[in-house]
Amino acid sequence: MCMTYPDRCTYREWIGVIALAEIAIVGAGLAGLAAAINCARAGHKVTVLEKYKKVGGNPDSHPSVDSTPMYPERLGRFIGVELKPPHVTPTRILDFDVFGKRYAMDGGIISLQAVERGSRSTSIENHLYEAAKSEGAKFEFGWELRSQADVAELPPNSIIATGLHPEAFLALNIPFRQTYGYTSLTRYEGEPKAAAYFGDHTRDYCYFANANGLAYAIFFDRSKPAGRDALERWSLQLAEEKGAEFANWIPLEGVVAVKSWDNPRLFMGDKILAGTLASMNDPIFLFGVHASLASGRIAAIAVDDKAEAYRLFKDILSFYKAAWCMERLTGIMPTSLRRRALRLFFDIAIRKPQVYGKMTLYQIPGMRWI
Repeated sequence: MCMTYPDRCTYREWIGVIALAEIAIVGAGLAGLAAAINCARAGHKVTVLEKYKKVGGNPDSHPSVDSTPMYPERLGRFIGVELKPPHVTPTRILDFDVFGKRYAMDGGIISLQAVERGSRSTSIENHLYEAAKSEGAKFEFGWELRSQADVAELPPNSIIATGLHPEAFLALNIPFRQTYGYTSLTRYEGEPKAAAYFGDHTRDYCYFANANGLAYAIFFDRSKPAGRDALERWSLQLAEEKGAEFANWIPLEGVVAVKSWDNPRLFMGDKILAGTLASMNDPIFLFGVHASLASGRIAAIAVDDKAEAYRLFKDILSFYKAAWCMERLTGIMPTSLRRRALRLFFDIAIRKPQVYGKMTLYQIPGMRWI
């Protein structure tokens, strides 16, 4: 039986691997790993099928650091895995640059966390991977979902959690929005901090975050490919303000299920969706860590209790349509109006931080009840 790469064995042998699994989970990202842990604990025989050679996502763009709102203790209880440093670390220093105007806020207001992504021992993926293996889940690396035929070969109740990759979206005919950008990584010591930048260089935003001796920066736009000149200006700004020298910028493209206001879906035929594929990103800023972990638990529940899982799924995404409409409204604003609107919002947020905190609770899927 081939156990490593699909180009070293026949497709029929890989189908044999899948057939042996009572539950097949496609994707070893946050949602897939959380699903594997909980399915195995429920007594199912679980095989996780991952496209890369090991857990931790695309090696071209990882390791990385996500700076994201999260309630680690509550979320950890929900998914059944302890979330704490070094995998998840509180971030108190939070800065915003809004068209050149600076704002400073305490990250604790929104329970901001630095989450290391990738395959290092300090990453959350590695932490979840070890937990999944300890529960008895098996892993097959080098298996990639490429087509509707691949989906059809998966057994009923398979969980598909393939993240930002377009292949599953196309195979399942799920609407998506393309994202474009650049990422970079450098060595960086010090306590975790985060900074978000809004300006005329992108219709979205850019951010900087650090943890565990690494600093990560992402420059992206979901309306058009990001401009290299603007990227270079921002890179110089980071060097001046943060003392972080980002020398190698890697192009990054991905897709997210926020194309339409009815994008969220838990089931596709006899398969279960989780993570990004199920619309577990908030439509405004595309935060997805908190919701993807919760989504993995919900997908595992769906294997045995579809009604309960669907109830939880609707609850976790109850604010999705309102957030989608807000993002579309800001997306069509002219730059001058967008500048005024964002500055007004942060002016209020700094004076009354509970406003920002409350908005975050509603904006991030699952933050209100996990």
